[in-house]
This record gives sequence, structure tokens and C-alpha cells, in this order.
Amino acid sequence: MQIVALVHKDNESYGISFPDFPGCISAASSLDELLLDGKEALDLHVEMMLQDGEPLPDLRSLDVLRADPEFAEDFATAELVTLLPVDIPGRAVKVTITMEEHLLMRLNKAAERQGYTRSGFIAEAVRRKLAG
Repeated sequence: MQIVALVHKDNESYGISFPDFPGCISAASSLDELLLDGKEALDLHVEMMLQDGEPLPDLRSLDVLRADPEFAEDFATAELVTLLPVDIPGRAVKVTITMEEHLLMRLNKAAERQGYTRSGFIAEAVRRKLAG
């Protein structure tokens, strides 16, 4: 899923905000760093909303947000308008996988050491691998 992000430049630093997620912001000294930090802030913001039982907002398209008078000045002064991917967790789905017995034993031990269930450990490993 892609979320509209507004990037502003202030002297030597950059800031990022997300119209559909008020209060979710980040800042950095470079644009590259900002986009990485912004993605992390957005993922954490969504995760915390879900943990707190808050409903996620209806996500609006870039065209809809541009037409909203509430954001007219934000769009007019933005250095960059972009889309950032966000991982919105869905419901858990049971899957069956096959792996070498020795690898499964190592997986179970590593998960236990780090306080995960086997499924939680695999899910976290996949998230990290996909994030690069």
C-alpha cells in the first residue's frame, strides 16, 4: 500500500509528514535519510495505532488530497510529494512449510532465545529481509 508523503526543506534539514496520518512526522539532514526514516516512522505509527486499538484512517489518493483545501498550503510549499510504501498488518493466516530438520531445530532454539514463537520469528525474519 502506498501513502502520500509531503517533504519540506527548512534551511539544511528536511521534514516529512503524511496527511492521512496526522502527527506522524520525521526529520533528517538528507533526503535519502529522510525517506528511510519516514518509512520507519510511518510503519511504527501504524503499528502503534493497531496496538492501541485505534482504527486506521481511510487512505486517500494523491488527487483527493491535492483537492482538499486543508492541505493546499502544504502541497504548495512542499519540496517533494511522493508515495511511501507502508506495511499494514492483516489477519494471521496458517501456512505449511517444509524445511530440513536440523534447520527447524536451530529455528526453534533461536526463536525461544529471542522470546518469539516459531511463527513470530519467521515473520520477523521475512519482514527484515524484505526491508533490505
